Amino acid sequence: MEHGVGSLFVQNTGRQQCVPGYRWGPGVRDHYLIHHILAGRGDFVVDEQHYTLSAGDTFLVYPNTSILYYADEQEPWEYVWVGFQGREAGGLVEQTPFAPDRPVLRGFYPEEISRLLLELYSDYGTTAWSGCALTGRLYLFLAFLVDHGRGGTAGERDREDCAEQAARYVMSHYEQPITVEQLAEFVSTSQNSLYRSFKERFQVSPKHFIVEYRIEQACRLLSSGMYSVQEISNSVGFEDPLYFSRAFKRVKGLSPKAYAEQCRKNGI
Repeated sequence: MEHGVGSLFVQNTGRQQCVPGYRWGPGVRDHYLIHHILAGRGDFVVDEQHYTLSAGDTFLVYPNTSILYYADEQEPWEYVWVGFQGREAGGLVEQTPFAPDRPVLRGFYPEEISRLLLELYSDYGTTAWSGCALTGRLYLFLAFLVDHGRGGTAGERDREDCAEQAARYVMSHYEQPITVEQLAEFVSTSQNSLYRSFKERFQVSPKHFIVEYRIEQACRLLSSGMYSVQEISNSVGFEDPLYFSRAFKRVKGLSPKAYAEQCRKNGI
């Protein structure tokens, strides 16, 4: 059951003791799906790669990817799972140890992952607060994966952290004045290092990231049809409506008013 829409939400969660040979697929999911094996054995097949898994292993199903998994005939597995999606889902998954060519974690903090997923599953329900509880548990689970799964050298991690920390600051302060100098000071690095970090992580400069994120927030407000261009300009951190209009057209290829009209015609 879907509990909400937005940046990140739980699509489904469950716990299952499979019967011998129980299988799902081949087929595709429209969301991310993580299984953690509590006991027993089974097999997971994706992109012609075959993984034989057992208790303590964890595997990730990517959206729109053909997969097959099935329980062992002699020791069928028991697992707990969580399915999720949302605007933040892809970016968060990218920061975990999972990757499209590495969808399996073998013996990766099994006790902690079992606890986090079982706690998430225990909050599943239809009460008014359950959706909020599930989302909170999901953030905690993904945060654990990110925090404990960082690879690479210390220098590589520092550069990645630098860009991600600055990006998070932009996302939570985009309506306020932000300069690249302020961002560099916030993450305790030089402007040149911050620039290199953003180019590596996001393929754009810090300045372009700020502008493009503000424009995306402006699109959300414009599509509602409830606010003037000046109100939206002020709301997303542009003090000058004319500069906002020029920046918007440079990024989106049409003016804010034309974008709003397009949204109205398309029923967005």
